[in-house]
Amino acid sequence: MRAVTVDDRQPPTDQTVRRDLGELLTAARKNAGKRQVDIQRLIGKSQSTVTKIEHGTTSISHEDLGLWITDCAVESRLSEKMWMLWSRANAPRRVWSGERIGTPEWFVKVLATETRAAEVHSWTGERIPGLIQSEAYMYDQFGGTGLSMEVSPRFTQRVKRQELFNHPAKGFVFVISEAALDRLCAQKDDIIEDQLGHMLALTRRANVTIRYVPYRAAAYVDPDFIIFRRADHGKDIGYSENSAGIDWSTRRSIKTYAKAWDALLDTAATADETRSELHRRFQRRRSGDHDRE
Repeated sequence: MRAVTVDDRQPPTDQTVRRDLGELLTAARKNAGKRQVDIQRLIGKSQSTVTKIEHGTTSISHEDLGLWITDCAVESRLSEKMWMLWSRANAPRRVWSGERIGTPEWFVKVLATETRAAEVHSWTGERIPGLIQSEAYMYDQFGGTGLSMEVSPRFTQRVKRQELFNHPAKGFVFVISEAALDRLCAQKDDIIEDQLGHMLALTRRANVTIRYVPYRAAAYVDPDFIIFRRADHGKDIGYSENSAGIDWSTRRSIKTYAKAWDALLDTAATADETRSELHRRFQRRRSGDHDRE
């Protein structure tokens, strides 16, 4: 592996700073004889998130960085360098207009395309997509026990994105797996109840549809994806996310996305069935009877 240095000859960007920090964290983990799954359990994030942190394609919270450094017994000089890189990426001057600190460059295009789309079709297999997360749940997922500097702009940006639901001409269809509902996790049980209640409320909007794919359906094993449909006779575009960023669709591959979407709709429960399932889970949480959903 190349020596990790901070190139002071060129102005650092979010991407280069996160990449340098990610390489240091990867080296520290390996030197400590730990696997990604060990870090996953330590910070309570998915393994894909740990991979993105190590690749520098997403940011890490102050709390999680401290846990990583302590667990891997990083020596003081190296830990100081990690904190310096983290501080550089999260400096106050980098926070403006509620923009997420450490937003990957590729996500800027996603935000712009999402805003222009007439319809958003989203498939996620193991998680609840950010657009339909409640404020309490997204705050919990960002790892804050208090709105620290690196959490606040990320939180603000996601809440701002949800204002798209207020445009009645825009349509949203979210298809999630039953596993995504089972994997709802948070620091407190009432946060999960809040998330279920939030999704229930969204299903009452005329322009938002949520459907889940039950376990009995054939498993869809390819990556999560989103399709943006245009109303101005422009070409539909989609993307799937990977550990290094995203893959945007081509003129040919968008047809594959569309076929996959149609196949998921064929196996998904109806909107009414999904609303009933969300209500059942919400009531069980509220009653405290949630050992088995």
